[in-house]
Amino acid sequence: MAKKPASKKKPAGKPLAQRLAASPALVKKYQSDPGLRSKYLKGGLEKYLTPAQKKTRAVNVRLNAPIAPGSSTTERDLAHEAQAATTVRYAPQDRAIAQQLGIAQQTQQDTGQLYDQYRAALQQHAAQVQAYQAGARQALQQTAQGITGLGSQEALQMQTQANQAAAQQGIAPAGDLSALANAAMATRQGVMGSYQGQQALTGAATNQYADTQANVVAPGQKLSALAQAAGRTRDVRQKQADLATEKGAYNETFRDTRRQDEFKNQLAVQTLGANVAQDQATAQVATQRIKSQETQTKARLTSQEKQTKARLEEQAKQGKLNRANQRRLAELRRKDKASNPSSTATTSKEQFRQKYGVDLQPTSAHNRARDAVQNSETAFGQVGKVTKRKDGSVKRVTTDEVVSVLRNQSVSNLWIRAGLEMARGGLTPGTAARIHKAGYSVATLGYKMRPAASSPTGGIPAGKI
Repeated sequence: MAKKPASKKKPAGKPLAQRLAASPALVKKYQSDPGLRSKYLKGGLEKYLTPAQKKTRAVNVRLNAPIAPGSSTTERDLAHEAQAATTVRYAPQDRAIAQQLGIAQQTQQDTGQLYDQYRAALQQHAAQVQAYQAGARQALQQTAQGITGLGSQEALQMQTQANQAAAQQGIAPAGDLSALANAAMATRQGVMGSYQGQQALTGAATNQYADTQANVVAPGQKLSALAQAAGRTRDVRQKQADLATEKGAYNETFRDTRRQDEFKNQLAVQTLGANVAQDQATAQVATQRIKSQETQTKARLTSQEKQTKARLEEQAKQGKLNRANQRRLAELRRKDKASNPSSTATTSKEQFRQKYGVDLQPTSAHNRARDAVQNSETAFGQVGKVTKRKDGSVKRVTTDEVVSVLRNQSVSNLWIRAGLEMARGGLTPGTAARIHKAGYSVATLGYKMRPAASSPTGGIPAGKI
């Protein structure tokens, strides 16, 4: 079977910075593609970012920063929390002011339309009044002309009647009555002229009043009403602005309080962790010292026992052992047999399996369990201690806080419970049963027991640990 030709390695091209510097089109491509921009435009390549992209990146860096050293809450999370809290607190006032503003704006709009209709009606009324007065003047003029013609006819008629009466009586013709007729006509014309003048003045006043109402009073009333409506709208907008200022102050106060609380929480966790670490280190040093002393003691005793056994074995071969030395030799032989790890371990595992129904955990697992319980016991020793804050107040370490820290350190609930009970005086039978069911020997761990009636967990329910 023929082998495939080895693929040639693609030669390395120019660095990205050089390619970007030589190609504006490539720069535009990297700026427009978020994947490329976030992957490559870093460090020295940030100069190819646009001002808007630099601003966005700076904002993202600020929002992704934790609100306190060691906190998992970012500034973006805090902004969302503050906005949600502000919305919940001020939502009713926002709705009420928005409703008031809508009513004020609609009233302002309706006010202008209402006064426009009102002015149109007044202008129509003024036009009707003017037309009425014009008709009245024309009628009076026609009446005055009729009065003049009527006076001439009546004078001629009176003269004719007077002449006929004189002729019937056989006397001379009647005298000339034109002077009397002219006087009567002049009186009538005077009265009509006076009435026309009075009517002209009344019509002018009526026209002026109607025109003033339509073109002076109505626009003034409209401006006044619009000013009042605008004032009400302005007052509502001022309420809205004041509420926005109050909301901003509340938002900032919420953020400051949240940051301070988170800083205190992180400080308490770090303080507790430091105390636990210090206690663990001290306990480890003490344990190592004790183990070293035990090892030295065992080595010394083992060396002495070996020498004694060898001497007694030699005496047994020579038949010079008395009863006391025989008992001593038998005891040394039993101790050697008991120290044999193969036979002892096998017997212990079988007995544990028969008694508890599970396999016994190895020595390394027992050592890890012993360390976890010792760390838990040391940590629970901090419960009740008081630390002072910067503001002068005090904080007392609680059992719940210790449990939370131990869980964050991946300590299982079984060893947390065991550590808490050891800190309170010893294991309860229930916890010992749990340890056995998990494959651990309480005797091998070296823990003492206490009566089952006691409650070492400090009020923590069994399901919590």
